[in-house]
Amino acid sequence: MATLKFVLRNENKNSNIYVRYSIDRKRLLWRKTGFVIDSVFWDSDKEKVKLKDEDSKKLNRKLRDLKVFLENSYNDGISSGIEFTGDWLQLQIDLYNNKIPVLELDVLTTYIQKYIDEAPYKQNSKKELGLSKGRVQNLKLFKSTIIRYESDTQKGKSILVRDVNLKFVEQFKMWLFGKGYSTNYVGKNIANIRTICLDALKNDIETSPQIKNIKGVSESRESKDIVFLSEEEQGKIADAILIREALINARKWLLLGCLLGQRGGDLLNITLKNIKEIGGKQIIELKQQKTGKLVAIPLLPKAIEIIESGFPYKISLTHFNEYIKDVCEIAELDSPTKGRKKVKQGQPSVEKLYPKYEVISSHVCRRSFATNFYGHIPTPILMNITAHGTERVFLKYIGKTTYDNAYQMLEYFDKLQPSLKTPVMEVVRNLNEK
Repeated sequence: MATLKFVLRNENKNSNIYVRYSIDRKRLLWRKTGFVIDSVFWDSDKEKVKLKDEDSKKLNRKLRDLKVFLENSYNDGISSGIEFTGDWLQLQIDLYNNKIPVLELDVLTTYIQKYIDEAPYKQNSKKELGLSKGRVQNLKLFKSTIIRYESDTQKGKSILVRDVNLKFVEQFKMWLFGKGYSTNYVGKNIANIRTICLDALKNDIETSPQIKNIKGVSESRESKDIVFLSEEEQGKIADAILIREALINARKWLLLGCLLGQRGGDLLNITLKNIKEIGGKQIIELKQQKTGKLVAIPLLPKAIEIIESGFPYKISLTHFNEYIKDVCEIAELDSPTKGRKKVKQGQPSVEKLYPKYEVISSHVCRRSFATNFYGHIPTPILMNITAHGTERVFLKYIGKTTYDNAYQMLEYFDKLQPSLKTPVMEVVRNLNEK
């Protein structure tokens, strides 16, 4: 038979009064009643306050009424087949105390999962239906980060959507920086918090009135290290002696990627069906996953040579990132290079100097293409292929400034100079002279 008692779990001046509800031999539930008492004045046998003043009498009445309320709730639960858990007990106490009960979607991580589950029906940045795979993956990573934060700072207690205010955001931000996360990563997490809470607000979930005042973290605060493969380094990769078929295949994708300028996911989805012919010239036509943009990339002689040697077979992005590090190590690309690398799984990446092959990833393809062809191909054409929205973002991406554009123009005029005729001044007789 279930038994209910009010007990103290310590002997402090401000001790919480707990409900200890023994459902059966295997289930013993503990929850705070929401009331506190100086342990000196507590009668553990009678489960009430010893004092006779008006406040003590009032507290004893509340405890007595709570006990009746919980016993009635238990009996109702027996008849309706409810499972008696700690969450059930907490809900009953909250109902008695006229507190707003915590519903499932009030929990931040639960609401994040709801948002992820509804990703196919959410409007994306292109005003179309469905979030991209990359966006969904980012949200899953965000949820994992929140869970780690709860474990580190909340003793595993769930964060409620309504508790996310400016103070929470500041504490969360400092925790992220303290863990060594980059400014960009912190900024994405803060942006995700705002997105989730604003969506919750639209769905009538209680939120803090401060949500709309949450400010993001600017990416411009963090300089990015430009890791790319020069034409000389690509030559060393092409000449490297490889034995494993997997590495030979990954090398083809890597060198091809440096000539096509696409993100890893788009690159590895290319097949022979993407190759078209226009005006006697071969191009690769594809629809980019992130932008939804249809792009046509002319195949340069080196790209055609790679394809004609045998089109690379499909591999996952994870294996590609793994294999190209091995390829670059064999090619002896080991110059000290500043970059970020995960030292331990589940931990933030650490920025420092590494042998170059250790910081090579699929992203090097797009950046190498943009960097190596800058100044040789008109920037608008490069931007169309790499899918950069503005020239400012493109220049920052390859580590250039607006001054580089000016120097580029001066070099262009210098090349034209020999063909420009020097103006000759002639003395023209003044017709008014006599």
